[in-house]
Amino acid sequence: GLGDYCASKFGAVGFAEAMRLELRKKGKTGVKTTLVCPFYIKTGMFEGVQSRFPLLPLLEPDYVTQKVVQAIRRNTAMLCLPRIVYATPLLRALLPTSLLDWTSEVLGISDSMNQFKGRSKL
Repeated sequence: GLGDYCASKFGAVGFAEAMRLELRKKGKTGVKTTLVCPFYIKTGMFEGVQSRFPLLPLLEPDYVTQKVVQAIRRNTAMLCLPRIVYATPLLRALLPTSLLDWTSEVLGISDSMNQFKGRSKL
């Protein structure tokens, strides 16, 4: 469901931030990191996931791959796809919880995994 998926993303963001800061503090300038935060990608892993908001489309795997490689080559610290996802931390910091929850409902994020099936077993 949505809870375990979001928890894993939250953990990945925290780990990436901590790793970046630790490497910087230790002067390890030759090691670079790129945090990738995509919305759902059209793969078997997200079978059944739906998006009802046009600014949050399910992403094509080739497009995501191209953007990730580009971000790594440019030494981009964080890549959010689509670009509107960059607003998430700002909204979370500025909006009261009730308004954040309402926004999630309006955008359909809260319901996006209602039909989630995941990858079929072979």
